[in-house]
Amino acid sequence: MLLILDPFFPYLRWAAMENGKVSEGKCLFDAGWLDRLGRDIGGLERVRSVGYVLYHGGEMIKGSVEEASLESIGRLERCVKLLPEYNDLTLKAVRQCRRALPRARHLLLCDTAFFVDLPEEVSTYAVPYELRRRGIRRYGSQGLVHQWAWKKICARTKKKPARAISIYLGNYTNVVAICGGKARETSTGFTQVEGIISASSCGDIDPTVIFQLHSTGMSFEAINRLLSKESGFAALAGKKTELSCVLCGGNKGKAVALRRIYCYNILKYVGAFVAALGSVDTIMFIGEDIRGISPFIRLFCRSLDFLGLKAGSVTSGSGEIADLTHSASRVNVFYLKYNKWRVLSDWCKEVSK
Repeated sequence: MLLILDPFFPYLRWAAMENGKVSEGKCLFDAGWLDRLGRDIGGLERVRSVGYVLYHGGEMIKGSVEEASLESIGRLERCVKLLPEYNDLTLKAVRQCRRALPRARHLLLCDTAFFVDLPEEVSTYAVPYELRRRGIRRYGSQGLVHQWAWKKICARTKKKPARAISIYLGNYTNVVAICGGKARETSTGFTQVEGIISASSCGDIDPTVIFQLHSTGMSFEAINRLLSKESGFAALAGKKTELSCVLCGGNKGKAVALRRIYCYNILKYVGAFVAALGSVDTIMFIGEDIRGISPFIRLFCRSLDFLGLKAGSVTSGSGEIADLTHSASRVNVFYLKYNKWRVLSDWCKEVSK
């Protein structure tokens, strides 16, 4: 059995995979969490491998997947400060599971490792060098998803994409430029708050807004909550809103305005990344529901007509990958169906090859 643990403070989300079957759930991370998890999966003794999602590996964790050894755990300890609540959960889960399951294989699945080697001009903020030495830089996010997508497309096509743009369409949408299999740009910065607006966070914003709000009497804790938990789709729609509602929210009022803002946010980054790469031969869209996203993709691609890009209906592929490339398009367009547990299990299998 493969067990994957995903921190979601104060819970651990989990998935157990065996013989093609998947069971999943979540448990409160407290003194009895391992016992409860063992009962839920039919016994811890069945576990042969454990994968731990690490959302922020800083510059210390450089492999997308690597053994959770004593040496790597030491590096993981130094990453906790970068995303305290989530990274601390991962660290504690690794330590406890290694003791409880000494014969199992333990793997770190790092979401930022794909971006460790971003070019200096991409990763550097214009702040004093001392801050850079302390880890203040652009780190990217969801590298496991974007790198997985690139590998899938390479396996699917006869010719590997030379310059690709990967667009994850979800509640935390982000865009990545990939050249020769390596990340060369990302819309996400130090955390996922920077970049494209999301379900609950503001995206790119002038940092002096923080001090303006603080001067009105708001605490920094309240400002952090406002910009990361109460902004984005929720703020513009006036209520909690999922991406599916943004894409299919009708043609009136706030729904239209929100869809335009969201689309423009993505388009701005795609245009910049095409310029950064020099050209583009492949665009990959990643999402959970092709039926809900396909019309949006075709509409979005019309804005990229100047690249010679044209997207049609699904012409081939089923299940994981769909080819949306129009016969007259000079740029390949693909859609990849995203399932978190499948992506993470693929990474765990990568080590076993």
